[in-house]
Amino acid sequence: MKSISQLIYRYLESILNIGSIFRFIIILVAICMFVLSFIAFISTQRLLFENHFDFSPDGMSFYINQFSKFNGLFAATITIILAYYGIERLKAAERANIDKVRLDRYSDWKTITDARIDVVKDENPLFRREFINIRYQLFEDLYPAFAIENKKQLRALFNKYFANLIPAFESNNKKQQGCGGIYQSAAYTYFGQNFLFVFLGSVIGVKYDNATEDLLEMYLASLPSDRIIDSLAYQSALERYIKYNN
Repeated sequence: MKSISQLIYRYLESILNIGSIFRFIIILVAICMFVLSFIAFISTQRLLFENHFDFSPDGMSFYINQFSKFNGLFAATITIILAYYGIERLKAAERANIDKVRLDRYSDWKTITDARIDVVKDENPLFRREFINIRYQLFEDLYPAFAIENKKQLRALFNKYFANLIPAFESNNKKQQGCGGIYQSAAYTYFGQNFLFVFLGSVIGVKYDNATEDLLEMYLASLPSDRIIDSLAYQSALERYIKYNN
């Protein structure tokens, strides 16, 4: 079910699209009306130049009355120009409403991601710093649905924001350092589950069925191929790590 904020966003966007159509029509009509009014004014003024102008009440009345036959045209031109400015003001107000909805949604989403980052920040301070750096750009890519519909979309997000950072996230993890960078198996990671916990937790909309497995696969593929993989050495390193960190 779509959230209320998403519905509001889509509604305001639809209004803006309609407003853009009317704005184009009004600008086109206003230009035509202005050209016609300008021609009417110039042609009337040329006729008046052929007569002697008397700076008196009667002369001023005569001068003004010469334009009276174009009253409808001049009034329509002024009206259409005012309508254009009205549309512009409406558009600005609607844009402000859309921006407010977006900022409110970001604030809610930021609270969710902060709660998850707090779980892993002590284990991996680098991840916290880097995730915060890219968080708003990630929000822009996920907004307004916050959904990942297929592997192609997931891979695009992963490559854009995280692929180059995964080796640093893994090697700056305290447990990885404490165990000397030794891996239990080729499918083992020190920070992979925490990464999935934060990143997929930020995707609060619909996720396709195999998103977790696919993301873990991308994470593993981004790790250095020359890392040490030795189950016995890992067990010894883990025992030492636990011993000296308890």
